[in-house]
This record gives sequence, C-alpha cells and structure tokens, in this order.
Amino acid sequence: MTISTRTLVKGTVWTIGAYGVGTVLRTVTNIVLARLLAPDIFGTMLIVYTLRMGIELISDVGINQNIVYNKNADNPEFYNTAWTLQLLRSIALWLLFIAAAVPIASFYNSPILAVVVPITSFSLVLSGLTSLSKSLLQKRMRIAKLNVYDLIMTVIGSGATIIFAYLDPTIWALVFGGLFSSAASMVGSYFLLTNVRHRFYISKHFAREILSYGKWIFASSIVFFLSMYVDRLYLGKFIPVELLGVYGIARSISDLTGNLTMRFGNIVLFPFVSSHAQTPRAKLHDLLAPLRVKFLLLAASGFAVFVATADFAIRIFYDQRYQSASWILPLLVMGSWFSVLAYVNESIVLGLGKPSYGAASNGTKLAFLAVGLPLMVGLFGLLGGVMVVALADLARYFPILIGQRRQKFSFGMQDLLLTMAVVLIVGSLEWLRWISGFGTSFDTLPIDWSHFEFLKWTRHL
Repeated sequence: MTISTRTLVKGTVWTIGAYGVGTVLRTVTNIVLARLLAPDIFGTMLIVYTLRMGIELISDVGINQNIVYNKNADNPEFYNTAWTLQLLRSIALWLLFIAAAVPIASFYNSPILAVVVPITSFSLVLSGLTSLSKSLLQKRMRIAKLNVYDLIMTVIGSGATIIFAYLDPTIWALVFGGLFSSAASMVGSYFLLTNVRHRFYISKHFAREILSYGKWIFASSIVFFLSMYVDRLYLGKFIPVELLGVYGIARSISDLTGNLTMRFGNIVLFPFVSSHAQTPRAKLHDLLAPLRVKFLLLAASGFAVFVATADFAIRIFYDQRYQSASWILPLLVMGSWFSVLAYVNESIVLGLGKPSYGAASNGTKLAFLAVGLPLMVGLFGLLGGVMVVALADLARYFPILIGQRRQKFSFGMQDLLLTMAVVLIVGSLEWLRWISGFGTSFDTLPIDWSHFEFLKWTRHL
C-alpha cells in the first residue's frame, strides 16, 4: 500500500491538533491534581509508573510495530497471534510485579509500595486484553479516527482521576484513576474496528515472524527504558520523595514536545516510510524533506516560546510546594530539542526496516547517563542531575545520524540549520525578557555565583 503525501499532510495536521488539545487537558489535570494532592504522592507514584513502564518496555517484542510493518497484518491468523502473545506477556508481567512488590518497597524504604505496586500493575492485564484495532488503524493511516479516540480516552481518564482525587486526596486517587483509564481504553478499543474479532490463537509461523522482527525492538526497548527513565529511579534513591515529585512534574511538562514528536513519528512518519519501502531512496527522501522541515520549524517556534516562559507557568499555576520546578523546567525543556530531532529520525530508520539504529542510539544515551548522573549529582546535587538529563538526547542523536548516512537518508544539514535557528530564537526571547525587566528563565538556578567570578560579572551588566 502506497500512501499519498496528501494523506501524510492530513495526518500531520490531525496529530498536532489532537495532541495540542490533549496536552491542554493533561496540563489542566496536572495542575488540578497538584492542588489536591501533596508532592510526596507524586513522588511515590513516579517510582511506580517508572517501574511499570520499565518492565513493560524491557519485555517489548514490538507487537504494534509488527502490525504496522508486516504485510500480513490484516490476516486474522496474524493479528490473533499477535494479540495472544500480547495477552500472555501482560499476565506474566503482572505476576512478576506481584512477586517484586515487597523487595521494591524495601529498596525505596516505602512500605505502601508493597500494596500499591500489585494493584497498579493490574493495568498491564487490561492493556493485554486491548484490541489491536489501534495498530491496524495506524497501519491504514486512519489518523483522524485514531486521534479522536485517543482524545476521548484522555478526557475520560483525566476526568476520572480528578473525581477520585477530589473524593479521596490520597495516593489511591492516582491508583484507581489509572486503572479506570486503562479499563476504559480496553473496552473502547473494541469499537474502533468492529470487524476485527480477537480470539486466543497462535500460529507458529507468524509467531516466529513477530519475534524475529521484534528482536531488535526488544533490544531497543530495554535500552530505551533505561535511557529514558533511569534518572527517575536513580534520583528516587538519593533525593527526598517530595523533591522527586516536583522533579517528576517538571519532567512530564518538559516531555511535551518530545512526546508530540514521538507520536508524530509513530503515527505518521513510520507508517509512511514503511509503506514506501520499495520506493527509491532518493525519491522518498525528496518526498519527505519538505514536510519534515515544516514540522520541525513549527516545533522549533513553539519550543523557543516554551523555554522563555516555562518558569512563568510554574509560578502562576502551581503553589509554593512546587516552586523548585521553576528552575528545573527551563533546563529540561532546552534539552528536549535534541529529543525532537532524535525521535523524528528514529521513526524514519524504523520505517526503513532498521530498528538496530534505535537500539544503538538509546545505548549511547544510557552510557552517557550512567557516567554523568553519579558524577554530576555527586558534585552539584539535583542541578547536576538535571543538566545531564537535559544533554542526554544529544548523545542519542548521533548514532541515528550515522545510521541515516549509511542508508543514504540523512537530514544532517537540515537539523544543523534548524538547531542554529532554535538557539537564535531562544536567545532573542531571553534578551527581550531581560530588557523588559523580567529577568531570564534561568535566574533561579541554585548556583553560588561567587564561585564563578566571570559569570557573576556578566549577570550584573
């Protein structure tokens, strides 16, 4: 199946629009929950969600990617085999979490985790029971329907969690809000494609195909999790849980641009490139380049405004308990530009059938974090850790660029020019803030300027 560039543009518009509305909903939900719940609740749940995401990604065999990439995806024998493998994996993961709950609680010295972890992780079983209709819609580039569905699920999940938090402002509001959201998503998925009927079935031939393609997804997912979430697990051991909750909120806000790009890559770029796998590389590159630069220019503009106003958002919408996020957020947002470039490029090489480059890039990022976090946290505390996290996706970018060059599908010059544009726009906006009397986004950094005489002098110009 070959997908037209018109479909690609339409899919991009739908994805950005739906994500924008969904982001507003999630942000409002986050602000309301921060008013209702204490920071230590967010810190505890950050550990739970990170561990759950980690185990889920570490065992990932690329069910969704298989559906999008494989030419037999519409065959009931294929998608039922995929669904059965998904369900078996989910049940196994839930049992693993039940067994690990007490050791996890002991490691983090948080007894409540022994109860919260098994209950929260039941959402894995609900995810395993979810229909593969979403993946089939993604393969068929039915992007409007897919985005509307996700938006509805966001509204349901956000509303339920706020209601739970209002009625019971404890950790159980987030636990049961998450379970309700997973259950709603599971039920709703069966109404997306009513002709897709799942049953427990395994074809040995298709199972081998799925696992063969998924071996690099499996490897990539392991290092992806560790590279994306090791900061939360590491900091959870070395900083107070209240501060971890504040860091988690700043991290979730800074991830907005990266998450949009990941969604654009998964829903639009990956299926598009995959559907044109037989097209000559030069022709496909020329088809993709104009849309890519338009998307990244739009992302760059929004990103620059995001950096220059991030601290204002924290001061306006969050109470005093969360004000430490006003210096954490601008640093993390700065680093998210490299996340944007890395996600776009990884989706492209995945569509070319080369998931190994994603695994290599995440491995490079993990090595950077493994060395940088202990060193910088030891020297500068949380500030050092935030600086390492902000720069980590720059390390991730280069292995993907090397892979693209090997595939003769590189956008290196385009990325360089766009990065220079981002630096120029951010610098201009920060200068406008400064001359207007509002300081800069980085004025509240916890730095002892007396140790940096030159920087101290420039701050008072």
